[in-house]
Amino acid sequence: MSRYLTSRRLFLILGSLIVLMIIAGLTLSQTGRRATFPERVLMDIQSAVSGVVYRPVSKLTGFFAGLTDLRQMYEENAALKQEMENYQALRAELADAQAENQRLQTMLHFYRKTVNQLHEIPAVVVGREPSQWNSSLTIDVGTANGVQPNMAVVAPDGSLVGRVDTVSSHSARVVLITDTELGDGVSALVEASHMQPFGVVTGSTTNPGELDLDFLGQIIQLPSSQLVGDEVVTSGLGDVFPRGLVIGTITKVVYGAHNTAKSAIVQPSAQMDFLQDVFVVREQGSSP
Repeated sequence: MSRYLTSRRLFLILGSLIVLMIIAGLTLSQTGRRATFPERVLMDIQSAVSGVVYRPVSKLTGFFAGLTDLRQMYEENAALKQEMENYQALRAELADAQAENQRLQTMLHFYRKTVNQLHEIPAVVVGREPSQWNSSLTIDVGTANGVQPNMAVVAPDGSLVGRVDTVSSHSARVVLITDTELGDGVSALVEASHMQPFGVVTGSTTNPGELDLDFLGQIIQLPSSQLVGDEVVTSGLGDVFPRGLVIGTITKVVYGAHNTAKSAIVQPSAQMDFLQDVFVVREQGSSP
């Protein structure tokens, strides 16, 4: 009996809904009027059902849309990182190319300026021991290229670097002017001074990377302002270094008794810490 009543109530509810839908369907075609009671009931039911279903569905749809956007953002971020890495690599390559171009332009300028006075052999620095950084380096040319011991070595701009010490067929060891055991040193003169005093340049034992200039003879009562900032060049008094190669600039003068200039500190003109390309040179007409 109770099952019968329950089934009957369900049929009544379904029947009522069907009647309401029929009545609403007949009246929905009419526009510009207030909704009838069946229409309002049906619209309220639809609104309630739509609200219950729409909210979770919309949240779920938004969640999956967010996942898609997040994945897309991750892929775009990875692509941007790769592009940035490529950009940094290209910048480094461009900087290297510009630096090399500048060195080659400097070498070409020196070669054109001295081609009639000097025989020049271009070389690349291929070895340099950290423990002997201010003493020596190795270049990639040797006897096969016409290099012989005691030939001068200069930087791309022509400033003095050192001399060839030992040579093999395709490489050579160069002793730098900053080496403290260069032997007799480099015969030099202060070209900018009106007195043009002579001296000997050796590697400084107290200031690594700099040079000591010991004057030959007495320079009495000469103000330091006439020497500091002056350029020191090779004198040409010897068989190793041609005359006029720039050695460096005087930064300090040391005086002895009676205001006599005994020596000076010289800053090398060549960028000794950054040597990559050099010239091995000798005077034109001299035997190799």
